Parts: sequence; structure tokens; C-alpha cells
Amino acid sequence: MDDPVLDELPRAYRIGLRLRALGADDDLIADCLEIDPDGIVTLLDIGARKLERARLGSRPIDNSKGGTTRGPDPK
Repeated sequence: MDDPVLDELPRAYRIGLRLRALGADDDLIADCLEIDPDGIVTLLDIGARKLERARLGSRPIDNSKGGTTRGPDPK
């Protein structure tokens, strides 16, 4: 998983999402991150949301005036 936007995420999300993409199960991810396996689903969900938001924020989008602009700025 070679994604420059993923590299911007905090370490736990970055590692968790990369391990999941490689097929790791919750127990292996939890062991690698040294956290409780019960928290993995939540961690990956938050990580995926942060990744999607970062991707949307870095992607040029069309505006109504015919030009392009960056995605929404976080407030």
C-alpha cells in the first residue's frame, strides 16, 4: 500500500491500515500496535475516515466557475 496521504496519518492508524491491507487479522494488528484487540475495529474505522478526509482535502475539485480548487479546508 503505497499512498503518500497515508503517510500523513498518525503512526497507529498508518500501521493498522497497512497491516489490514496486507491481510492481517485484528489480533495480529493489536499485537503489533501493543493495544487491546477489542479496539482494533474502532481504530481502523477512525483511520479509514481520517484517510478519506485527507484524500478529499488534497484532491483538486471542479468549482462552478470552470476552474479547479483544492478540496474542503478543515476548520
